[in-house]
Amino acid sequence: MEELLVMIYGTHPKSRKLYAEAEKIINLIRERGSINREELANALNIDINSQNGKKHFYNLVSPMFNTILVSEHRGKTVYYRLSYDLFRVYIDGIRRKAKYYLVKNADSLKEDPDQQ
Repeated sequence: MEELLVMIYGTHPKSRKLYAEAEKIINLIRERGSINREELANALNIDINSQNGKKHFYNLVSPMFNTILVSEHRGKTVYYRLSYDLFRVYIDGIRRKAKYYLVKNADSLKEDPDQQ
C-alpha cells in the first residue's frame, strides 16, 4: 500500500499526512465496491458541507482520480469506485515515458512481451 500512496501523493511531508486517511478511503471502497460521497465523508468524519471539510475531502480524493479512482453520477448522487484498468493505463503511460527517456533508439525496439 505504501508504494501506491507514494505514487499517488508523493513524499512531501504534508502529503504524507494524508496517507492514513487515503488508505482508509481505498480500503472502504475496496470492501464495498462503490461508495457515495456522503458516506465516504462520514466514514472519515469530514463535514463536506463546511468549506474546510470540503477542501480537505477533495485534497484526499482528487489525486486518486487519474490513477485509481472513478466517479459515477447516479442521479444527483456521486459514487466512487476503484478501477484497476485506469491504474494500468496510468502505469503504461509511465512506462512509455520512461522508455522514451531512458532507452536510446526506443522507437526501433520491439514492444515488451508483457504488453501483448
